[in-house]
Amino acid sequence: MRMEMRGPSFLRAWSLNGARFAGKSREEEARSLRWLRSLSDSDVDVPDVLCLQDFRVSLVSSLCALPYFCFVPMTNGWFFGQRELLGLCIASRWPMNAMEVEHTWGDGQIRDLQGVDEKNARTGDPLESDRLVLATQNRVVVASTVMVPGWPHGVRVATHHGFWTRDGASQAEQLESTKTAASFLQRQGLEHDGVLFMADFNPDKEGHVCQIYRDSGAKDFLPRSIRTTLAPEHPAARLGIRSDCVMAWPNAWGKMPFKAISVYVDPSPGSDHLLIKAEFMRAFNDSLSGWNEPMRKTTIAQ
Repeated sequence: MRMEMRGPSFLRAWSLNGARFAGKSREEEARSLRWLRSLSDSDVDVPDVLCLQDFRVSLVSSLCALPYFCFVPMTNGWFFGQRELLGLCIASRWPMNAMEVEHTWGDGQIRDLQGVDEKNARTGDPLESDRLVLATQNRVVVASTVMVPGWPHGVRVATHHGFWTRDGASQAEQLESTKTAASFLQRQGLEHDGVLFMADFNPDKEGHVCQIYRDSGAKDFLPRSIRTTLAPEHPAARLGIRSDCVMAWPNAWGKMPFKAISVYVDPSPGSDHLLIKAEFMRAFNDSLSGWNEPMRKTTIAQ
């Protein structure tokens, strides 16, 4: 049966990179797309909020069970002979407001994606294909407030799709983009009573990306027992990289309004990324009661 709220102050949030929710041909319906559409079935559990990366704009009609959403394009992708906007989506059972977008790489102009084929594989000379992707695909963070029952001020939720790099090696553009994302998320926390961040953040194997987020005040909720968030067929699964994250930043009083009940991975959508499922309680009766406390000095990460 469809799971309803357990009571006040409860939040269920999921995140998935659906690998464009595309099959191996125009005619094939991807398993991840069948999973997405199945959320509208009456006997299927749905989250309060679902963060989606590599999401095609034409698929918003598949979000019937999550009728409130925001979509932000990153590029105009190439799908079996047709162009279509590809980007990020936050979808929810509950009303959403106050959407903000931060471009962490690129100028915000939507261009036809170059350097990859219709199956999203890099083409030709590796350095040239990487240059073309950098020039034609923006990187963005999108945040919105979800008015979940039991959370008087709503829940600030953000998602992102970080830089892909070869063999998990860090690169200057990736680190620059990450610093911009971390600074934006830190500000979101200060301005909105904390922020929950669920994303495919594509960290490097040396740990520089993760360190940037930690230095900006992020708390990582993904258990260390989860060695990777990638399905076995993903080329980077062998590196043991936890490509997807569940993080949060505190509010202006240094309080973290989210208390994790459980965080785990689920392979059932059939993407090359695992579905991240997280359940939270509000950590305080009213986290904004911090207004009665002295303001802490907080430095924005640069």
